[in-house]
Amino acid sequence: MVAELKSKIKLMPLHAFVMIFCALFSFVSIFIPMFQLFVQYVPVRNYSLFTLILSPYYQQKVRSGPVELNFQIFAAWTFVVTIVLAVAALTLSVSYPFYAESKSKKKIGYFSVLVLFIARGAVHVITLSKMISEEMINSNNMTPERLYVAQGFAGNILTIVLFIGAVAALYGGLGLRMNFKLFAYPYIVWIILFTILPLILIFFRAFFKQAAGGGYEFTTAGFKILFANKTVTTTFYGMKVTLQEYFSIFLRSFDYAVWTTIGCLVLGYPVAYILASRAKKAHSSGSRLLLLFVLPMWMNTMLRTYAWRAFFSETGVLNTMLQSMHLIDSPVLFLKNELLADIITKLVMTNDFLPFMILPIYSVLVKIDGSLSEASLDLGANRVQTFTKVIFPLSFPGVISGIQMVFMPSLTYYMIPDILNEGSKMTIGNTVQNFILNESSTYNQAGNVLSLMLLIFVLITMGILRGQDKDAGSGGMAL
Repeated sequence: MVAELKSKIKLMPLHAFVMIFCALFSFVSIFIPMFQLFVQYVPVRNYSLFTLILSPYYQQKVRSGPVELNFQIFAAWTFVVTIVLAVAALTLSVSYPFYAESKSKKKIGYFSVLVLFIARGAVHVITLSKMISEEMINSNNMTPERLYVAQGFAGNILTIVLFIGAVAALYGGLGLRMNFKLFAYPYIVWIILFTILPLILIFFRAFFKQAAGGGYEFTTAGFKILFANKTVTTTFYGMKVTLQEYFSIFLRSFDYAVWTTIGCLVLGYPVAYILASRAKKAHSSGSRLLLLFVLPMWMNTMLRTYAWRAFFSETGVLNTMLQSMHLIDSPVLFLKNELLADIITKLVMTNDFLPFMILPIYSVLVKIDGSLSEASLDLGANRVQTFTKVIFPLSFPGVISGIQMVFMPSLTYYMIPDILNEGSKMTIGNTVQNFILNESSTYNQAGNVLSLMLLIFVLITMGILRGQDKDAGSGGMAL
Protein backbone atom coordinates (compact mmCIF):
# COMPACT_ATOMS: atom_id res chain seq x y z
CA MET A 1 0.00 0.00 0.00
CA VAL A 2 2.79 2.42 0.96
CA ALA A 3 4.81 1.49 -2.12
CA GLU A 4 1.77 2.03 -4.36
CA LEU A 5 1.17 5.44 -2.76
CA LYS A 6 4.79 6.45 -3.32
CA SER A 7 4.61 5.42 -6.97
CA LYS A 8 1.45 7.51 -7.46
CA ILE A 9 3.11 10.52 -5.84
CA LYS A 10 6.06 10.21 -8.24
CA LEU A 11 3.67 10.11 -11.20
CA MET A 12 1.73 13.19 -10.07
CA PRO A 13 2.29 16.22 -12.33
CA LEU A 14 3.61 19.48 -10.95
CA HIS A 15 0.29 21.31 -11.32
CA ALA A 16 -1.37 18.73 -9.02
CA PHE A 17 1.07 19.56 -6.21
CA VAL A 18 0.46 23.29 -6.81
CA MET A 19 -3.29 22.72 -6.66
CA ILE A 20 -3.00 20.75 -3.38
CA PHE A 21 -0.85 23.46 -1.79
CA CYS A 22 -3.30 26.20 -2.83
CA ALA A 23 -6.26 24.21 -1.47
CA LEU A 24 -4.41 23.69 1.81
CA PHE A 25 -3.63 27.39 2.10
CA SER A 26 -7.28 28.18 1.29
CA PHE A 27 -8.33 26.09 4.28
CA VAL A 28 -5.66 27.45 6.66
CA SER A 29 -6.51 31.04 5.67
CA ILE A 30 -9.85 30.69 7.48
CA PHE A 31 -7.89 31.01 10.72
CA ILE A 32 -5.50 33.79 9.54
CA PRO A 33 -6.50 37.45 10.19
CA MET A 34 -7.03 39.10 6.83
CA PHE A 35 -9.82 41.66 7.40
CA GLN A 36 -9.03 44.96 9.13
CA LEU A 37 -11.86 47.00 10.67
CA PHE A 38 -11.49 50.81 10.46
CA VAL A 39 -13.49 53.16 12.68
CA GLN A 40 -12.96 56.91 12.31
CA TYR A 41 -10.05 56.25 9.90
CA VAL A 42 -8.23 54.21 12.56
CA PRO A 43 -7.66 50.40 12.38
CA VAL A 44 -9.25 48.98 15.52
CA ARG A 45 -9.37 45.22 15.04
CA ASN A 46 -8.12 42.42 12.76
CA TYR A 47 -10.47 39.57 11.91
CA SER A 48 -10.16 36.12 10.45
CA LEU A 49 -13.30 34.21 9.55
CA PHE A 50 -12.74 32.11 12.67
CA THR A 51 -12.28 35.07 15.07
CA LEU A 52 -15.22 36.84 13.41
CA ILE A 53 -17.56 34.04 14.44
CA LEU A 54 -15.99 33.81 17.92
CA SER A 55 -16.43 37.52 18.72
CA PRO A 56 -19.05 38.94 16.38
CA TYR A 57 -19.83 41.97 18.56
CA TYR A 58 -17.91 45.23 18.56
CA GLN A 59 -18.57 48.36 20.64
CA GLN A 60 -16.68 51.65 20.82
CA LYS A 61 -17.43 55.24 21.81
CA VAL A 62 -16.49 57.99 19.38
CA ARG A 63 -17.28 61.71 19.22
CA SER A 64 -20.40 61.20 17.12
CA GLY A 65 -21.73 58.59 19.57
CA PRO A 66 -21.36 54.89 20.32
CA VAL A 67 -20.48 52.46 17.53
CA GLU A 68 -22.14 49.06 17.88
CA LEU A 69 -21.55 46.32 15.31
CA ASN A 70 -23.06 42.85 15.21
CA PHE A 71 -21.50 40.38 12.71
CA GLN A 72 -23.16 37.27 14.17
CA ILE A 73 -25.46 36.28 11.28
CA PHE A 74 -23.03 37.44 8.61
CA ALA A 75 -20.12 35.60 10.28
CA ALA A 76 -22.13 32.39 10.60
CA TRP A 77 -23.05 31.97 6.96
CA THR A 78 -19.69 33.19 5.57
CA PHE A 79 -17.78 30.83 7.90
CA VAL A 80 -19.97 27.85 7.02
CA VAL A 81 -19.89 28.49 3.26
CA THR A 82 -16.15 29.18 3.25
CA ILE A 83 -15.18 26.12 5.27
CA VAL A 84 -17.38 23.89 3.10
CA LEU A 85 -15.74 25.23 -0.08
CA ALA A 86 -12.21 25.02 1.40
CA VAL A 87 -12.66 21.47 2.72
CA ALA A 88 -14.24 20.31 -0.53
CA ALA A 89 -11.41 21.83 -2.57
CA LEU A 90 -8.76 20.27 -0.33
CA THR A 91 -10.45 16.86 -0.39
CA LEU A 92 -10.86 16.81 -4.16
CA SER A 93 -7.34 18.16 -4.76
CA VAL A 94 -5.85 15.30 -2.76
CA SER A 95 -8.18 12.50 -3.81
CA TYR A 96 -8.61 12.86 -7.56
CA PRO A 97 -4.91 12.93 -8.61
CA PHE A 98 -4.29 9.92 -6.32
CA TYR A 99 -7.31 7.69 -6.77
CA ALA A 100 -9.04 8.59 -10.03
CA GLU A 101 -7.97 6.03 -12.60
CA SER A 102 -9.52 7.29 -15.83
CA LYS A 103 -8.63 10.57 -17.50
CA SER A 104 -12.27 11.59 -17.71
CA LYS A 105 -12.73 11.27 -13.93
CA LYS A 106 -9.54 13.23 -13.32
CA LYS A 107 -10.79 16.01 -15.61
CA ILE A 108 -14.07 16.14 -13.72
CA GLY A 109 -12.12 16.40 -10.47
CA TYR A 110 -9.83 19.15 -11.76
CA PHE A 111 -12.72 21.22 -13.12
CA SER A 112 -14.62 20.70 -9.86
CA VAL A 113 -11.63 22.06 -7.93
CA LEU A 114 -11.45 24.97 -10.39
CA VAL A 115 -15.10 25.84 -9.66
CA LEU A 116 -14.45 25.56 -5.91
CA PHE A 117 -11.44 27.88 -6.11
CA ILE A 118 -13.48 30.45 -8.05
CA ALA A 119 -16.34 30.14 -5.55
CA ARG A 120 -13.91 30.51 -2.64
CA GLY A 121 -12.55 33.71 -4.20
CA ALA A 122 -16.07 35.03 -4.82
CA VAL A 123 -17.08 34.41 -1.18
CA HIS A 124 -13.88 36.16 -0.04
CA VAL A 125 -14.76 39.22 -2.12
CA ILE A 126 -18.35 39.21 -0.85
CA THR A 127 -17.08 38.93 2.75
CA LEU A 128 -14.82 41.91 2.22
CA SER A 129 -17.43 44.11 0.51
CA LYS A 130 -20.54 43.17 2.52
CA MET A 131 -19.08 42.84 6.02
CA ILE A 132 -20.05 46.44 6.76
CA SER A 133 -23.59 46.90 5.50
CA GLU A 134 -25.34 50.18 4.75
CA GLU A 135 -27.63 49.51 7.71
CA MET A 136 -24.60 49.40 10.05
CA ILE A 137 -23.28 52.68 8.61
CA ASN A 138 -26.62 54.48 8.93
CA SER A 139 -27.48 53.14 12.40
CA ASN A 140 -24.12 54.32 13.75
CA ASN A 141 -24.31 57.77 12.08
CA MET A 142 -21.13 57.06 10.09
CA THR A 143 -20.05 57.29 6.45
CA PRO A 144 -18.38 54.63 4.27
CA GLU A 145 -15.11 56.57 4.63
CA ARG A 146 -15.27 56.43 8.45
CA LEU A 147 -16.50 52.87 8.90
CA TYR A 148 -15.21 50.18 6.56
CA VAL A 149 -13.23 46.93 6.30
CA ALA A 150 -10.00 46.66 4.29
CA GLN A 151 -8.12 43.60 3.14
CA GLY A 152 -4.82 42.94 4.89
CA PHE A 153 -1.60 41.44 3.54
CA ALA A 154 -2.82 37.89 4.18
CA GLY A 155 -5.91 38.64 2.10
CA ASN A 156 -3.74 39.75 -0.81
CA ILE A 157 -1.73 36.53 -0.53
CA LEU A 158 -4.94 34.49 -0.49
CA THR A 159 -6.16 36.18 -3.67
CA ILE A 160 -2.90 35.36 -5.46
CA VAL A 161 -2.88 31.76 -4.17
CA LEU A 162 -6.48 31.16 -5.28
CA PHE A 163 -5.63 32.48 -8.75
CA ILE A 164 -2.58 30.19 -9.00
CA GLY A 165 -4.66 27.26 -7.77
CA ALA A 166 -7.37 27.96 -10.36
CA VAL A 167 -4.75 28.07 -13.13
CA ALA A 168 -3.24 24.77 -11.93
CA ALA A 169 -6.69 23.15 -11.85
CA LEU A 170 -7.39 24.46 -15.35
CA TYR A 171 -4.13 22.89 -16.58
CA GLY A 172 -5.19 19.58 -15.09
CA GLY A 173 -8.68 19.84 -16.54
CA LEU A 174 -7.32 20.53 -20.03
CA GLY A 175 -5.00 17.53 -19.75
CA LEU A 176 -1.78 19.58 -19.95
CA ARG A 177 1.41 18.82 -18.08
CA MET A 178 3.02 21.70 -16.26
CA ASN A 179 6.78 22.12 -16.42
CA PHE A 180 9.15 24.91 -15.54
CA LYS A 181 9.26 26.19 -19.12
CA LEU A 182 5.72 27.45 -18.62
CA PHE A 183 7.00 30.02 -16.13
CA ALA A 184 8.67 31.76 -19.09
CA TYR A 185 5.32 32.42 -20.77
CA PRO A 186 4.31 35.35 -18.50
CA TYR A 187 7.69 36.93 -19.29
CA ILE A 188 7.07 36.43 -23.02
CA VAL A 189 3.63 38.05 -22.66
CA TRP A 190 5.25 40.92 -20.74
CA ILE A 191 7.85 41.42 -23.51
CA ILE A 192 5.13 41.43 -26.18
CA LEU A 193 2.86 43.87 -24.32
CA PHE A 194 5.43 46.31 -22.95
CA THR A 195 8.33 46.09 -25.42
CA ILE A 196 7.35 44.80 -28.85
CA LEU A 197 3.92 46.46 -29.12
CA PRO A 198 5.21 49.91 -27.98
CA LEU A 199 8.02 49.64 -30.55
CA ILE A 200 5.51 48.80 -33.28
CA LEU A 201 3.39 51.76 -32.15
CA ILE A 202 6.43 54.09 -32.25
CA PHE A 203 7.28 52.86 -35.77
CA PHE A 204 3.67 53.36 -36.90
CA ARG A 205 3.38 56.85 -35.36
CA ALA A 206 6.71 57.85 -36.93
CA PHE A 207 5.38 57.39 -40.48
CA PHE A 208 1.60 57.74 -40.21
CA LYS A 209 -0.74 60.39 -38.83
CA GLN A 210 -4.49 60.57 -38.50
CA ALA A 211 -6.17 62.13 -41.51
CA ALA A 212 -8.86 64.78 -41.27
CA GLY A 213 -11.59 62.48 -42.59
CA GLY A 214 -10.59 59.55 -40.39
CA GLY A 215 -8.08 56.81 -41.00
CA TYR A 216 -4.32 57.27 -41.30
CA GLU A 217 -2.07 58.60 -44.02
CA PHE A 218 1.65 58.23 -44.69
CA THR A 219 3.73 61.32 -43.93
CA THR A 220 7.34 62.37 -43.32
CA ALA A 221 6.52 65.65 -41.57
CA GLY A 222 8.29 64.48 -38.40
CA PHE A 223 11.53 64.01 -40.34
CA LYS A 224 11.24 67.50 -41.81
CA ILE A 225 11.06 69.01 -38.32
CA LEU A 226 14.10 67.08 -37.12
CA PHE A 227 16.22 67.81 -40.19
CA ALA A 228 15.04 71.37 -40.76
CA ASN A 229 17.76 73.79 -41.79
CA LYS A 230 17.78 75.54 -38.41
CA THR A 231 21.09 76.16 -36.66
CA VAL A 232 21.97 77.16 -33.13
CA THR A 233 25.17 78.41 -31.55
CA THR A 234 26.16 76.46 -28.49
CA THR A 235 29.20 76.04 -26.27
CA PHE A 236 31.27 72.85 -26.13
CA TYR A 237 34.33 72.80 -23.86
CA GLY A 238 34.45 76.58 -23.79
CA MET A 239 34.24 76.89 -27.58
CA LYS A 240 31.25 78.35 -29.41
CA VAL A 241 30.14 76.25 -32.38
CA THR A 242 27.19 76.54 -34.76
CA LEU A 243 25.38 73.30 -35.51
CA GLN A 244 22.01 72.04 -36.70
CA GLU A 245 19.62 72.41 -33.75
CA TYR A 246 18.80 68.79 -32.97
CA PHE A 247 22.22 67.49 -33.95
CA SER A 248 23.76 69.78 -31.32
CA ILE A 249 21.32 68.36 -28.73
CA PHE A 250 22.23 64.80 -29.72
CA LEU A 251 25.94 65.68 -29.60
CA ARG A 252 25.59 67.03 -26.05
CA SER A 253 23.72 63.89 -24.92
CA PHE A 254 26.32 61.70 -26.65
CA ASP A 255 29.07 63.67 -24.91
CA TYR A 256 27.42 63.13 -21.51
CA ALA A 257 26.98 59.42 -22.22
CA VAL A 258 30.58 58.86 -23.40
CA TRP A 259 32.20 60.66 -20.46
CA THR A 260 29.83 59.03 -17.98
CA THR A 261 30.77 55.61 -19.37
CA ILE A 262 34.50 56.40 -19.32
CA GLY A 263 34.27 57.79 -15.78
CA CYS A 264 32.34 54.76 -14.55
CA LEU A 265 34.83 52.38 -16.19
CA VAL A 266 37.91 54.18 -14.83
CA LEU A 267 36.47 54.29 -11.30
CA GLY A 268 34.42 51.12 -11.38
CA TYR A 269 36.98 48.57 -12.64
CA PRO A 270 39.54 49.10 -9.82
CA VAL A 271 36.73 49.05 -7.26
CA ALA A 272 35.28 45.85 -8.72
CA TYR A 273 38.78 44.28 -8.82
CA ILE A 274 39.43 45.13 -5.15
CA LEU A 275 35.99 43.90 -4.08
CA ALA A 276 36.42 40.65 -6.02
CA SER A 277 39.88 40.09 -4.49
CA ARG A 278 38.52 40.63 -0.99
CA ALA A 279 35.50 38.45 -1.68
CA LYS A 280 37.76 35.55 -2.69
CA LYS A 281 39.74 35.90 0.54
CA ALA A 282 36.85 36.71 2.89
CA HIS A 283 33.43 36.37 1.28
CA SER A 284 31.48 38.28 3.92
CA SER A 285 33.88 41.24 3.87
CA GLY A 286 33.58 41.63 0.09
CA SER A 287 29.80 41.43 0.25
CA ARG A 288 29.60 44.16 2.90
CA LEU A 289 31.85 46.47 0.88
CA LEU A 290 29.80 45.84 -2.25
CA LEU A 291 26.68 46.79 -0.31
CA LEU A 292 28.20 50.23 0.39
CA PHE A 293 28.32 50.94 -3.35
CA VAL A 294 24.85 49.54 -4.02
CA LEU A 295 23.24 51.30 -1.04
CA PRO A 296 22.98 54.75 -2.73
CA MET A 297 20.82 53.16 -5.44
CA TRP A 298 18.10 52.67 -2.82
CA MET A 299 17.71 56.44 -2.55
CA ASN A 300 15.60 58.30 -5.09
CA THR A 301 17.69 59.69 -7.97
CA MET A 302 16.01 63.08 -7.75
CA LEU A 303 16.90 63.42 -4.07
CA ARG A 304 20.53 62.50 -4.77
CA THR A 305 20.70 65.05 -7.59
CA TYR A 306 19.23 67.85 -5.47
CA ALA A 307 21.76 66.96 -2.76
CA TRP A 308 24.59 67.43 -5.28
CA ARG A 309 23.03 70.70 -6.42
CA ALA A 310 22.95 71.91 -2.81
CA PHE A 311 26.57 70.82 -2.39
CA PHE A 312 27.75 72.98 -5.33
CA SER A 313 25.36 75.89 -4.76
CA GLU A 314 26.42 79.42 -3.85
CA THR A 315 25.79 78.78 -0.14
CA GLY A 316 26.51 75.06 -0.34
CA VAL A 317 28.96 72.84 1.51
CA LEU A 318 31.82 73.25 -0.98
CA ASN A 319 31.74 77.06 -1.02
CA THR A 320 31.41 77.14 2.78
CA MET A 321 34.48 74.89 3.18
CA LEU A 322 36.57 76.89 0.71
CA GLN A 323 35.67 80.18 2.40
CA SER A 324 36.35 78.81 5.89
CA MET A 325 39.81 77.70 4.68
CA HIS A 326 40.33 81.22 3.22
CA LEU A 327 40.96 79.80 -0.25
CA ILE A 328 38.33 82.07 -1.83
CA ASP A 329 36.96 85.48 -0.86
CA SER A 330 33.52 85.16 -2.43
CA PRO A 331 31.39 82.13 -3.37
CA VAL A 332 32.14 80.45 -6.69
CA LEU A 333 29.12 80.02 -8.95
CA PHE A 334 29.96 76.46 -9.97
CA LEU A 335 26.62 75.76 -11.67
CA LYS A 336 26.54 79.09 -13.54
CA ASN A 337 29.92 78.65 -15.21
CA GLU A 338 29.52 76.76 -18.51
CA LEU A 339 32.65 74.63 -18.23
CA LEU A 340 32.36 73.89 -14.49
CA ALA A 341 28.65 73.06 -14.78
CA ASP A 342 29.45 70.66 -17.63
CA ILE A 343 32.13 68.89 -15.57
CA ILE A 344 29.88 68.71 -12.49
CA THR A 345 27.02 67.25 -14.56
CA LYS A 346 29.28 64.47 -15.86
CA LEU A 347 30.63 63.87 -12.35
CA VAL A 348 27.13 63.50 -10.88
CA MET A 349 26.02 61.22 -13.73
CA THR A 350 29.13 59.08 -13.17
CA ASN A 351 28.31 58.84 -9.49
CA ASP A 352 24.73 57.89 -10.30
CA PHE A 353 25.59 55.14 -12.82
CA LEU A 354 28.73 53.81 -11.08
CA PRO A 355 27.02 50.77 -9.46
CA PHE A 356 25.79 49.65 -12.89
CA MET A 357 29.42 49.37 -13.99
CA ILE A 358 30.75 47.82 -10.78
CA LEU A 359 28.21 45.00 -10.47
CA PRO A 360 28.69 43.24 -13.86
CA ILE A 361 32.49 43.55 -13.71
CA TYR A 362 32.53 42.28 -10.12
CA SER A 363 30.29 39.33 -10.99
CA VAL A 364 32.78 38.22 -13.68
CA LEU A 365 35.98 38.93 -11.72
CA VAL A 366 34.82 37.04 -8.65
CA LYS A 367 34.34 33.88 -10.77
CA ILE A 368 37.86 33.90 -12.30
CA ASP A 369 39.90 31.06 -10.89
CA GLY A 370 42.82 32.37 -8.83
CA SER A 371 45.03 29.52 -10.06
CA LEU A 372 45.16 31.19 -13.49
CA SER A 373 47.03 34.17 -12.02
CA GLU A 374 49.39 31.82 -10.18
CA ALA A 375 50.05 29.87 -13.39
CA SER A 376 50.78 33.11 -15.23
CA LEU A 377 53.29 34.18 -12.58
CA ASP A 378 54.91 30.74 -12.59
CA LEU A 379 55.37 30.98 -16.36
CA GLY A 380 57.41 34.18 -15.95
CA ALA A 381 54.85 36.95 -16.39
CA ASN A 382 54.91 39.87 -13.97
CA ARG A 383 51.76 41.22 -12.30
CA VAL A 384 51.13 43.83 -15.00
CA GLN A 385 51.37 41.22 -17.76
CA THR A 386 49.16 38.86 -15.75
CA PHE A 387 46.50 41.53 -15.48
CA THR A 388 46.66 42.73 -19.11
CA LYS A 389 46.90 39.27 -20.74
CA VAL A 390 44.91 37.09 -18.33
CA ILE A 391 42.62 38.93 -15.91
CA PHE A 392 41.40 41.76 -18.13
CA PRO A 393 40.61 39.60 -21.21
CA LEU A 394 38.65 37.19 -19.00
CA SER A 395 36.75 40.07 -17.41
CA PHE A 396 36.00 41.75 -20.74
CA PRO A 397 32.43 40.34 -20.95
CA GLY A 398 31.72 42.10 -17.65
CA VAL A 399 33.22 45.32 -19.02
CA ILE A 400 31.00 45.09 -22.12
CA SER A 401 27.92 44.47 -19.97
CA GLY A 402 28.83 47.43 -17.77
CA ILE A 403 29.29 49.71 -20.78
CA GLN A 404 25.89 48.66 -22.12
CA MET A 405 24.22 49.23 -18.75
CA VAL A 406 25.74 52.71 -18.43
CA PHE A 407 25.99 54.09 -21.97
CA MET A 408 22.50 53.17 -23.19
CA PRO A 409 20.44 54.79 -20.38
CA SER A 410 22.80 57.75 -19.89
CA LEU A 411 22.39 58.69 -23.56
CA THR A 412 18.71 59.55 -23.03
CA TYR A 413 18.97 60.57 -19.35
CA TYR A 414 17.82 64.10 -18.72
CA MET A 415 16.95 64.42 -15.01
CA ILE A 416 20.47 65.20 -13.74
CA PRO A 417 21.37 67.77 -16.47
CA ASP A 418 17.93 69.31 -16.12
CA ILE A 419 18.16 69.75 -12.33
CA LEU A 420 21.78 70.90 -12.19
CA ASN A 421 21.50 73.32 -15.13
CA GLU A 422 17.93 74.40 -14.25
CA GLY A 423 16.67 73.45 -17.72
CA SER A 424 19.23 75.60 -19.58
CA LYS A 425 20.87 72.58 -21.27
CA MET A 426 18.66 70.57 -23.60
CA THR A 427 19.34 66.86 -23.96
CA ILE A 428 17.88 64.24 -26.26
CA GLY A 429 15.62 63.03 -23.44
CA ASN A 430 14.21 66.54 -22.93
CA THR A 431 13.62 66.86 -26.65
CA VAL A 432 11.65 63.60 -26.92
CA GLN A 433 9.57 64.58 -23.89
CA ASN A 434 8.79 68.04 -25.29
CA PHE A 435 7.82 66.60 -28.68
CA ILE A 436 5.53 63.94 -27.23
CA LEU A 437 3.81 66.40 -24.85
CA ASN A 438 3.31 68.99 -27.60
CA GLU A 439 -0.29 69.47 -28.75
CA SER A 440 0.74 69.48 -32.40
CA SER A 441 0.41 66.09 -34.11
CA THR A 442 3.41 66.94 -36.30
CA TYR A 443 5.64 67.46 -33.27
CA ASN A 444 4.24 64.26 -31.74
CA GLN A 445 5.34 62.47 -34.90
CA ALA A 446 8.77 64.10 -34.66
CA GLY A 447 9.09 62.71 -31.12
CA ASN A 448 8.33 59.20 -32.39
CA VAL A 449 10.80 59.62 -35.26
CA LEU A 450 13.49 60.71 -32.83
CA SER A 451 12.70 57.75 -30.55
CA LEU A 452 12.97 55.40 -33.52
CA MET A 453 16.33 56.89 -34.55
CA LEU A 454 17.63 56.52 -31.00
CA LEU A 455 16.50 52.90 -30.98
CA ILE A 456 18.39 52.23 -34.23
CA PHE A 457 21.50 53.95 -32.82
CA VAL A 458 21.28 51.88 -29.62
CA LEU A 459 20.89 48.64 -31.61
CA ILE A 460 23.93 49.49 -33.76
CA THR A 461 25.95 50.31 -30.65
CA MET A 462 24.92 47.05 -28.97
CA GLY A 463 25.87 45.14 -32.12
CA ILE A 464 29.33 46.72 -32.12
CA LEU A 465 29.82 45.95 -28.43
CA ARG A 466 28.68 42.36 -28.88
CA GLY A 467 31.13 42.01 -31.75
CA GLN A 468 33.93 43.29 -29.52
CA ASP A 469 32.86 40.83 -26.82
CA LYS A 470 33.08 37.89 -29.25
CA ASP A 471 36.48 38.99 -30.53
CA ALA A 472 37.77 39.23 -26.96
CA GLY A 473 36.33 35.82 -26.13
CA SER A 474 38.19 34.18 -29.01
CA GLY A 475 41.49 35.78 -28.16
CA GLY A 476 42.46 33.31 -25.47
CA MET A 477 45.02 34.00 -22.74
CA ALA A 478 48.32 34.14 -24.59
CA LEU A 479 51.20 35.38 -22.46
